[in-house]
Amino acid sequence: MRRALVVGVASLVFLLDRFSKAVLPDLLSEGSPREIIGSTLQLIRSENRGGLFGLFQGSAPILALLSFGVVVALLVVHEREGERRPSALTFATGLLIGGALGNLLDRITMGYVLDFIDLGVGSLRFWTFNVADMGISFGILIMLLAALRSPRERDRRNR
Repeated sequence: MRRALVVGVASLVFLLDRFSKAVLPDLLSEGSPREIIGSTLQLIRSENRGGLFGLFQGSAPILALLSFGVVVALLVVHEREGERRPSALTFATGLLIGGALGNLLDRITMGYVLDFIDLGVGSLRFWTFNVADMGISFGILIMLLAALRSPRERDRRNR
């Protein structure tokens, strides 16, 4: 059951990411935002040749290897957890794997990650991101929240 949930969530994130990257780039031009909710939510084509928040520009091959390593590590850790019932961490693992695979495929096939979602207020903008990045971000958030739960509550839920 745990494996099926990880594979299902990872597949859903990966497929949504691939679909959005197949459809949206043709509708967008680089540097010209298309407003969805005023200037708060915009779509704009952006090529990230670096890593998180645009760091390490021009490092796509190294980041691709790192992404592959992260996916393998997540799968190994997930399998070592045993056959306990699915949990928030199982869901988070699926989000992380799906997001990592989506961006990994971009790096392998294009040499960059295609980003297009732009959030912000006025001149205060967040980094441009994509569906895979959302999966990764939500996966990390879920894992952090799970780690902050009290050990007693974790023990009670894992029985």
